Amino acid sequence: MDKIEICRENLEFVLDRRGVLAGFSTRLGGVSGGAYASLNLGDHVGDDPQSVAQNREILAAALGIAPRNLKFMRQIHSNRVEILRADSDEIPPCDGLITDLRGVALCVLVADCSPVLIADERRGVVAAVHAGRAGVSQRICTNAINLMSERFGCVAAEMKVFVGANIKARNYELGELDLGEFERYKTQGHFDLNAALRDELAAAGVRNVKFDPRCTFESERHFSYRRDGVTGRFCGFVMNKLCR
Repeated sequence: MDKIEICRENLEFVLDRRGVLAGFSTRLGGVSGGAYASLNLGDHVGDDPQSVAQNREILAAALGIAPRNLKFMRQIHSNRVEILRADSDEIPPCDGLITDLRGVALCVLVADCSPVLIADERRGVVAAVHAGRAGVSQRICTNAINLMSERFGCVAAEMKVFVGANIKARNYELGELDLGEFERYKTQGHFDLNAALRDELAAAGVRNVKFDPRCTFESERHFSYRRDGVTGRFCGFVMNKLCR
């Protein structure tokens, strides 16, 4: 069995239909070692750049696309959402990316934050969103949904949304940090990302949402910054397939 097959075995697909492919990587199936073992896709965490490049090549091959068609954001813990109009576009720093291009996989890197994938299959528009505490408190998913509606005519009620494994409230202690209106999602200093996301998506008109029940802090299949400190990043990926 080659590395591509091993990688694909360890990818977790949540949508694989004629038009759209979406899913999440795990920490398994790559070439990185030590704290980054093994499918670390983050190029900003101290891992060997050649290992990260090879891991991205393995992921791209498993998805059937060229490595240049994996589109990673330079995430800045914001509510900024951009549109990828051409596969050659330079992506500004952001935490959400939307496209109607085919054969291009939008990727969101995480290691406790929420990787959120959005797909409007009928209109062929997809989005990847980095929704950590900062993004959720600035309603980044609402920004992405609104931009999909304004620029592409998407309808929130027709979107499918997938929230990957993230850190659950029992392990996400923020102590006395004041979250303003989002204090209602804290219990004894622990913040519930999924509860905040669930309410936000419902308010935005999304009806079809699926949450991964696993906690990255507790899962051996996922990287967790809160658990390990020095660690890699897994990703959520979503793409319009080349053929419908």
